[in-house]
Formats: sequence, structure tokens, C-alpha cells
Amino acid sequence: MNLRVCFLWHMHQPYYKDPETGSYILPWVRLHAIKDYAALPVIFRSHPGVRHTVNLVPSLLVQIRDYVENGAEDDFLSISRKNALDLSKEENEFLLRNFFSAYAPTMILPQPRYAELFRGHEAALRSLSKRNGGPGGYGSSEYTDLATLFNLAWFHPLFRDEDAELSRLWRKGSGFTEREKRYVLDHQIEVMGRVFDEYRRLSREDGGELSSSPMYHPILPLLIDNRSALDALPGAALPGLPFSWPDDARIQLERGRGIFHDLFGSDPAGLWPSEGSISPAALEMASVTGFRWAASDEILLARAFGKPVRRDPEGISTEPDWLYRPYAAVTKNGSIPVFFRDHHLSDLIGFEYSRWDANDAANNFIHNIKKIYDRLASDKSGNSENVHIIPVILDGENAWEYYSDSGVTFLNILLSKLEQLGTNIQFITLSDALAECKEVRELPSIPTGSWIDGTFHIWIGHPEDHAAWEMLSRARTLLDSKSRIPSGTGKAVSPDLKKALDYLLVAEGSDWCWWYGDDHYTPHGPEFDRLFRHNIKASYKAMGVIPPDSINIPIIKSERIVQEKNEISAPRSYIQPRIDGVVTSYFEWNSASKVVPAHGFGAMHRAGHIILSCFYFGFSVDELFFRFDLDKVAVENVHEITLEILFQEKSVKFHSRLDLTHGRFTSSFVNIGESREEMPKGQGMLKKPGKVRAAFGKVLELAIPFDSLDCARDERLEFFVTIKIPGSFGERWPIYGTFSAELPGADFTERMWQSW
Repeated sequence: MNLRVCFLWHMHQPYYKDPETGSYILPWVRLHAIKDYAALPVIFRSHPGVRHTVNLVPSLLVQIRDYVENGAEDDFLSISRKNALDLSKEENEFLLRNFFSAYAPTMILPQPRYAELFRGHEAALRSLSKRNGGPGGYGSSEYTDLATLFNLAWFHPLFRDEDAELSRLWRKGSGFTEREKRYVLDHQIEVMGRVFDEYRRLSREDGGELSSSPMYHPILPLLIDNRSALDALPGAALPGLPFSWPDDARIQLERGRGIFHDLFGSDPAGLWPSEGSISPAALEMASVTGFRWAASDEILLARAFGKPVRRDPEGISTEPDWLYRPYAAVTKNGSIPVFFRDHHLSDLIGFEYSRWDANDAANNFIHNIKKIYDRLASDKSGNSENVHIIPVILDGENAWEYYSDSGVTFLNILLSKLEQLGTNIQFITLSDALAECKEVRELPSIPTGSWIDGTFHIWIGHPEDHAAWEMLSRARTLLDSKSRIPSGTGKAVSPDLKKALDYLLVAEGSDWCWWYGDDHYTPHGPEFDRLFRHNIKASYKAMGVIPPDSINIPIIKSERIVQEKNEISAPRSYIQPRIDGVVTSYFEWNSASKVVPAHGFGAMHRAGHIILSCFYFGFSVDELFFRFDLDKVAVENVHEITLEILFQEKSVKFHSRLDLTHGRFTSSFVNIGESREEMPKGQGMLKKPGKVRAAFGKVLELAIPFDSLDCARDERLEFFVTIKIPGSFGERWPIYGTFSAELPGADFTERMWQSW
């Protein structure tokens, strides 16, 4: 009896490029490339007796290529490159909030200077928030060290050790120069440039193989029909709008294969469907597209057979014969073999062994393999089968930061021991194991679900997920209506509409809904939310349609976001400005609250200048007042600007279009709705009491009666501002969340006098 153990390491990152800036807003492609993606094949090469399958998601591959070939930047890299003496207050805050994004016990605390900065960064943040600084503040030397150590700590130990300068800097530990920091950053790109060659060598010379996933890592069954969530979990709560675009699922598969072939010169060996998600329709599509095998989780194999996977107290399957074999998913248009991962063994490496002594962990894994082999050998029902296969499938990147030395010691011990187990137990690729199978039995039924609980709840079960799917559905339906070409016209779909589809394919990725809802938490939730909405917004723009207001409103609930409130300080007293578009008198707005947008963060800007120089906020007994000042350099040679204030909890907005050439403007006060093309006829105009007054000349001035907003005294008003130049994406203030301003209560005047 022969046992084959097959490792599949899944490498994945979502598509982090913000279509509004062209920059990647999160650094994880770059940082995992220098830590995990380039290093694992090097470790594997040292142990030729164990052959691996590595799954590379196309959205990850195109981003690595963009860094290496096109000099792409992410926001973290751009800040890292700046001389610490030139950093703004907001950039210093960005460093303090983000450059400890590493697992402290293994990546921060072992380096004394990094640990020192880590322990003091909260005090530094408090000091930074004070106008004139305070105790615990950091200077340029601390910020240089922080940027250097953050980027240095993410290097895999193999790459730090092999490069003499990196090794010297790691030992030096502090007092870094700008030149030394630049070396660290430049060497990151050099290491990223090795990734593709390492995997080409793995598949061509080292006996391994490469598989892939759909282009942007979507949940295929949900793209084909998101009502299939009911097949995985009857009674599941679903979005109000259906989403069923099988062509998009096919495009995701075909584009992914195309990217893979361009980079490696061959097709992927098999398919890891995103999150192990399968359905009859998804597997049929995978078969038709040309994948030779697919993989999922044992929970779905159990569903196909209508019985659970039973294990003994050590986690060893008590019925290994039916568990450890591939099965054929037979569809109307072809058949595809499917492997089902051993959940227990995979999770031991992914989540458990990082807390063990490396030698004990390796011995435990081997003990489990031997017990499975012995059980199969003693099982009469299994003696007739020549080969059994244990798929061990897990995340190939995120686990290692929890191991000391990024798992080098554990992997070297484990792989060395596995090489010595003998010919009856071999560690080979999934394709090689499949070739040894004399028989691939047919699944009694093809299940629908993912590797997590066998359902799609994480991606479609929460109200935030529903909002995202509905936003996506509306945009996709609109694109379809615009893409229909009457037969016989000879016309083709326009490049702009093709670009709109590209943005929606990104928005179909699974990662956005992974972070929606309360299943998972990340401090970068706002960034994921913003990327999702910006891609949909970009699709509307490519379609030539004004995006709906709802796209500017975050989906993720504000109470789940750890952030400082964007509170506007109360005006010093009531004001009563003349609404005429000019600053009639210095004293007219002197008692109002002034808000100055921060350069570099908080908005997209044109040619390095923020469009909105500042705005003023104030009120009288019965009216709310705003004044907006534009940056003269930013609007030089600009003919028109659109400025809006959205009061999302009130579901209304002030809309204005400013003609800068002639000093004219138009304005309206309307309900927040979808795009004009999606809005039911007759909806959108506001029917509320009060008269909104506005004027534009040197500045834009605005007066809104409280009753137009249905405001109560002492109420806290939430709003945000968008400002756009035609042909660009413009700015949003604040970039995430809302401004929060307290309206005057009956005792406002008394409280203001007491505060003086």
C-alpha cells in the first residue's frame, strides 16, 4: 500500500491598486514577496525528496510584475523613501500608526531598537497630537530608524543573511542614515525580481508544479449565481438584488490562465478555487476552461457523501479509505478530478505548530502521517487501493511570521525528516499523485460551499456584505445594458466599457467581503472598503455615468473602525455672514470653526496641490453656514469644479457646480440617490421646508436652515465633502468616515462664555 502526501501552498494577495491614484495603498505584495514568496522555493530546493505544488493567484503575479518592471509604488514605500527631515506631521503620524504592522513577538521585539520604538510609539502619537509637541515625541532620527527597521524586519532571514550590507544593517540596529535606508528599499525590489525565476525553476528543474486561481480571487459559485449560497446554507440571508454573471466567472478563469501562461510559458497544473469554493457550475466551468484538477476541503467531501469526517482524539481519521483519494466531479460538459484537503493536518502547520518547539512539531506531523498509513494498511477496505493521497493545503504566506525565524528551522527539520520516510510514503505533487491513481471514483453528488464551514456566509451573510453585493449588482447591470450591441451593426464594445468591466472584475474579488461583517477584523478595514468602492466608482466613470452618491459612503460600519473622530470644534459664538460669495469683512467668519485639509493624506489631489484650501463651519440660531476656499494654484487653468456636502444620516446633499472662468455657479439641495440612470423617474428632488441660500464669487458660501436637515438642538451632525474637477476623481474630506459637528443647544451662548 502506497501513501502520497501532497503539499499545496496557496499564495495570494488582493489587488491593492487604487484606481483614483494609480498607487497601491497597502504594502503586502511587496513585503510578503521579500519574506515568503521568494524564500519558500529556496528552502524547498534544499530538500529535493519533497516535491511541492504552489498555487499563485494571478492578481498577486501582476502586482509583483508591476513593482519590478514598472517601478510601481505603494503608499508605505513612498513614505519610506522620503527624508525624515521632510516628513509632514501627517506623514509622521502615518509612520507611527502603520510601521509596526508586524507580529511583535517574532518581528519587532527581537530587534532592540525596533522594540524601543514600539514601546514608545503611543506616547509619540500623543505628543504629535499636541500643537507644540510634548513628552515622548520622536525626532527625525527615530523616524529614520523606524522606516528602516520596518522594511528591514520584513526581509526573510535567508535574504538578510545572504546580503552582506543587509546583514550589517540588521546587526547595527539603530542610527541609520538615509543612504542605508535607501539601500534597504532598493534591495527589496531586487528580491522581488527573483520571484518569477524561483518559481520557474521550482516547476522546471526541482520537480515541483504550479497551480493557479481565478484572476482576482472571486468566489466563483457566487459570481455564477449568488443565490447558490442557499445551496450551501439553506435559509441564508441574501442581498436584496441577485447577482448572476457566469460570463464574469469564465473571464476570471480565462484571464488568470492567460496571465499565468505569459509569465511561466505554460498553463497552470490545476485550480485552487478561491477559498476552496466549488459548485456543480463552477467545477464544470473549470473543466471546460482546461484545468486538469481542482481542490477543496474535506467538509465538502463529507457533504457529498452525506456523512461527517470522523477522527480519533489525536485528530486521525477513523475512515481514511474514502477520505484520502481524489474524486471525479462529473458534469454535463466534462469531468474534473477534485482533491479534498485534510483540514486537521493543514491547520497544524498553518495555525498550531508556530507555538511548538520546531523539532517536536516536525515529529508530531510525521507521527500523524505514520498513524494514517498504519490505519490504511490495517483497513481491509483500503488494501485493494494501490494509492491513497493526503492533500495538505494551506496559506503559504501568512503563517510564517508567527514562527521564529520565519519557519526556517521548522521547515528544514520537517522536510529533512520527510525525505527519510521511505518509498511507501512519498511527498509529491498533486499531478504526480493523480497520475499514479488507477481509479478515480465519481462523487455521488457535487456539493456547493467553501472550505470555511462549507458555506459562503463570510462573503455574503452580513448586512455589510449585502450592501457590497447590491452595489456591485447595480453597476454590473448598468454595464450590461450599455454593452448590448444590436446584431448586424458590426460595432464592437468600446474600450471604455471594457475598462469598466476590468474595474468590476477587481470588485468581484473575495477579499473585500472577507473584511466586511464581524467575522474578521483588520485595522486596514477602511482601506479595503475604499478599494472596493473606488473600483465600482471607476467603472461608472468609464461608462460615462455620474457615480451614485452611495459609493462615497463607507459600507463598513463606523463603530467597527478604530480611528480618531473627525470632530469639528464648536464655533466660538453665533455668526451671521452675508451669503454673497465674497469675504465682506474679516469679522464675518472670525468666530466660525476653520478646517484645513492635511496635505498628503485624506484626499486625492492634482499636481501636488489639494483643491480645497480650507472650509469654515458655523451657525446662527436657525441656520447652518459653510464657506469653502479653493487653492489658487490647484485650480489654475481649471474651468469647472463640482462641490458637494453629503449629510448621509439625513439622506440629503448640497450639490454645486462652479464655473471658475465666468464666476457663475448652479446649486441644488436634493435627496441622496443612486446615479441618475438608476434612479426611478421623478425621484431625487428634495421636498423639505426652508430655503437654502448659496453664492459663489471669491469663495463659496452657503446657508442651510436647520429644518431643511430635520435637525434638533444639541444634535451631532455628520457630513463629508467631495470636490471634483471634470476628468479626474477629485477629493473626499475626510478620506474615511465623516466630519462630526455639534449643533447649538439652548445653552450654547452660556457655555461659550464659560469657556472663555
